[in-house]
Amino acid sequence: MCPKQIAVDLGTANTLIYINGKGIVLQEPSVAALNNNNKILAVGQEAQKMIGKTPMNIEVIRPLKNGSIDNFDVARAMLRKFIEKVSMSKKVFKTFSKAQVLVGVPSDITQVERRGIEEVIKEAGARDVKLVKSVVAAAIGAGASINKPQITFIVDVGGGTTDIAAITLGGILVEHSIKIGGSNFDDAIIQYLRKEYNVSIGEITAENIKIQIGDVLAEEEKQIEATGKDLATGLPVPIHVNSKEVLKAIQQSLRKIIDAIKKVIELCPPESAADILKNGILLTGGGALLKNLDILLEKELKIKVTKVEDPLLIVIQGLGKTLNHLDLLNSMMLEYSPRDIQEEHSEIIDSNEKE
Repeated sequence: MCPKQIAVDLGTANTLIYINGKGIVLQEPSVAALNNNNKILAVGQEAQKMIGKTPMNIEVIRPLKNGSIDNFDVARAMLRKFIEKVSMSKKVFKTFSKAQVLVGVPSDITQVERRGIEEVIKEAGARDVKLVKSVVAAAIGAGASINKPQITFIVDVGGGTTDIAAITLGGILVEHSIKIGGSNFDDAIIQYLRKEYNVSIGEITAENIKIQIGDVLAEEEKQIEATGKDLATGLPVPIHVNSKEVLKAIQQSLRKIIDAIKKVIELCPPESAADILKNGILLTGGGALLKNLDILLEKELKIKVTKVEDPLLIVIQGLGKTLNHLDLLNSMMLEYSPRDIQEEHSEIIDSNEKE
């Protein structure tokens, strides 16, 4: 019988599912492969292996972009496949409708995006869906005491967005989300190599370069050999990329993240300054795995930065913990609007995204 409580972290890069009493039961890339008739051929890791290697009648796509649903039909079908994989039986949809599902979402989600996510989860079989802001879930997953009168400042660098928030007394004091994450770093590496070497590489190769030699300080120069396509001849060629080049490629995205964090800190009330300085910043999300990102933020902000353990899992772990405390959800669900950044300040932060 399907459990009554499920948590879903439906992310741009990865989808994770948590079942109360069982823990994390699925962690797969948010990727789907489909044919010309829009029939899903594969999802998750199996689909990711197909990227850049498919014939003309097969397309591999990411149905989520920047934390929101870009392709509703594919996202719905992908989620169904994930649920089917977890349950090992299509009968799950008859009992899944009895489950209460918590879903982690970006801080600045719009009403349209919110409805899209709710519909995808409900179309997959659920009846009761509640949305929880990912930064709050991450803080809970990290063990922060968010219900106390002290500031928990969190930066969650995901696949498509970076969410920043100051949390206190069970609610959000100030928050903001920018559409910059790990996938932007990958894109920046692709564009850099295209410009500097006239060589085209795929997203999987770019991500591997980032993981292997990406270092936001680049104090120790590392090098990796990758294979791309020469744009002049169309032939495959080996190229050697070093860590300083990777840093140069992602520098602009890093600067936007740092500037956004600074602006959110500036918008916090003066009384919160002591807490932020004392408690520091929690760094979560897959982007936290970028080497020395915590050290770079400490240098730029002059504030202690703590990278949490298992940053990729922190949101789903927080959602899982929340399943056992549904009575405390009021301050986290989007039905209850926290004090967001005021409109008169919006142009300050939005300018980071327009550059």
